[in-house]
Amino acid sequence: MRKAVAVLLLAGLALAQTQVRVGVLLPLSGVSSVSGKAALNGIQLAAEEVNAGGKVRLELVVADDGTDPAKAVPAFTKLMTVDRVDMVIGGLASGVTFALSGPVKQYGPLFLCIGAASSVVEQAFEGYPLLFHYHPWDYHNVAAALQFFAHLREAYGAKKVAVLYEDGPFGSAGIGVYKQQLEKLGYQVQAEPYKAGSGQFTPILTRFRAFAPDILYWIGYDVDALPIAAQSRQVGLRPKLIYGAPPSWPLGFEKNPLSNDVAGMTAWLPTVANAESRRFVAAYQKKYGEATEEYMAPMGYTIVKSLALAVERAGSADKTKVAEALAGVRMATPFGPLSFKPSDTGKTRYQGFGPEIWFQFQYLGGSRRPVFPLDKAARPLRYPGEYHLR
Repeated sequence: MRKAVAVLLLAGLALAQTQVRVGVLLPLSGVSSVSGKAALNGIQLAAEEVNAGGKVRLELVVADDGTDPAKAVPAFTKLMTVDRVDMVIGGLASGVTFALSGPVKQYGPLFLCIGAASSVVEQAFEGYPLLFHYHPWDYHNVAAALQFFAHLREAYGAKKVAVLYEDGPFGSAGIGVYKQQLEKLGYQVQAEPYKAGSGQFTPILTRFRAFAPDILYWIGYDVDALPIAAQSRQVGLRPKLIYGAPPSWPLGFEKNPLSNDVAGMTAWLPTVANAESRRFVAAYQKKYGEATEEYMAPMGYTIVKSLALAVERAGSADKTKVAEALAGVRMATPFGPLSFKPSDTGKTRYQGFGPEIWFQFQYLGGSRRPVFPLDKAARPLRYPGEYHLR
């Protein structure tokens, strides 16, 4: 009799559990693979926690977009037509996500966008009712960076900025406006585009040397970090600060002497003090046996946790009902509070994080140390950097 009751109870629990199949489309290869793999780790960690909770069961169908629109579109189409998912977590690289905008509108999934900061992407998805964009847009990124550049101007007398930007949607969107804003701060600006992943920067850096910038600012992907740092020295370019804005940094970059004093912007580090961040770090270390400094890991984790909460509240796997529930989610995350509101431009309905999650760091002594805003700084900025003094 007891066994029969136990079986009935288990059956009841299974019926109460909402099961959802979720497509995950990330760059597990290509120039954004560091970010993609970190994001997948966070997604899988959160899915395991959700499934262990018993109220929602998530089945992940993972695909690689290769950081390449030519690979991403067929992979997305397979998720829709063969795997038959109604919800997709993806959209990390801006160029890939721009290419996906048409297919997403065609098939109509609930699309939970993990990256794709370019406002070109925002325009491409304008009016799409099932887009939830978690990552700040490029104008949020620029606002946070400009605060730092204003500080460099006022505190250290920086006057010239050389901007090296990749020629795709990620790097080039809004570069004209950004240049104007830097000039409003009192900077002289010289900006040139480059092809991401080419590894050849000597001609541009040589032209920058004649400009003699105080700051070399590059906007691109992790594969460009070491070539730029190395070739800057080779051509005799000695900025007082190298500042980078990639979605992720090369694995092991902090162990290379060329990284020392390089600065950048991030939304999260494992030293962030809030309770959700500490809990995430502990869970990540337990599962993977190591820490991570890639903010795409907690971003992926956050997306899955918010999706599961919405599914639980909706009591359904129906994408429209889940979207309605997700729109009302308020939750603590490793980045701070999450809620959704229209984007600043009004082109998209559900925007998650804004400029408030960004802070500036500097590679010092083999690790990233927060240096700005000053109330978040672990130590003062080194300006000029070691590479300038040599």
